[in-house]
Amino acid sequence: MTGITSSFSGLLAVFIAATFDLGAVFLLPILLWTGAPLLASWNNFAVGLYMATVPMFLGYLCFGYGLARINASTAITITLFEPVVAALLAVLAVNERLTSQSWLGIALILLCLVFITSPASH
Repeated sequence: MTGITSSFSGLLAVFIAATFDLGAVFLLPILLWTGAPLLASWNNFAVGLYMATVPMFLGYLCFGYGLARINASTAITITLFEPVVAALLAVLAVNERLTSQSWLGIALILLCLVFITSPASH
């Protein structure tokens, strides 16, 4: 079983890398078209480089590492909860104002998570 798990982990890493590589290729023209402020100074470039490496690269590296080590139902539950956490962090950390539709969406996601994590009755 260990061989299958390690093969799957390697395959997962390849898929995650390919996703980010394709995203970078498709976003490069947009950077060249609209990225003048990002490239205007070393300070701006350093902030962009930090944002690309620490929260994005390392965050998704840890996310992929964790996904490879849990079962599929747990992974789906965590992935569904991710936008709720992001929205609440935006509200708390940067005083983001959510619309009523956003709060309704959060409530619906939480309700769905309650349903999928509650034990089935026979």
